[in-house]
Amino acid sequence: MDVSANDLRLNLGCGRWVLDGWINIDAVVKPESGVTPQLVCDVKVIPLPDACAVEILAVHLWEHFYRWECEAVIAEWRRLLRPEGLLTMEMPDVRKCARNVLSGHESAKHPDQLGMWGLYGDPREQDPLMVHRWGWTFDTLWPFLKEHGFKDFRELQTKWHKNGRDVRDFRIEATRA
Repeated sequence: MDVSANDLRLNLGCGRWVLDGWINIDAVVKPESGVTPQLVCDVKVIPLPDACAVEILAVHLWEHFYRWECEAVIAEWRRLLRPEGLLTMEMPDVRKCARNVLSGHESAKHPDQLGMWGLYGDPREQDPLMVHRWGWTFDTLWPFLKEHGFKDFRELQTKWHKNGRDVRDFRIEATRA
């Protein structure tokens, strides 16, 4: 892994989604997944140089931080991004999840997937790292990101977790100011 380059693409909290052309980073290696990230570390403190990345991808990761951790985490991610670097995040939309619970909107395969899982995480994992610790919407996240040095916010169609694509999740893209 060449960390001297300044055009790295970082896939944070990659889990089983190890992507070609990216530095895939996760806190743990799960041998049963059959994949291994290139870097195993806490995504709150990543041992890479300042401004080394042109892009950071965090899919279903941000909701796993307590709200009080988020300032330090976003500062770390901003440190890694070069100016004008792209931050892309996908996660459950807490309002959509609540609506799904209240309306009884369910996935045919997993009844709680569109509501309770979005709010609390998938209990089948039986893993404390997979618990959701805070809920966000596009309208609550972009002001937070703006306050922490990001700009050019876009809400786009999600690309991951197709079951929640239109009814549970949201995708935000922003650039480092």
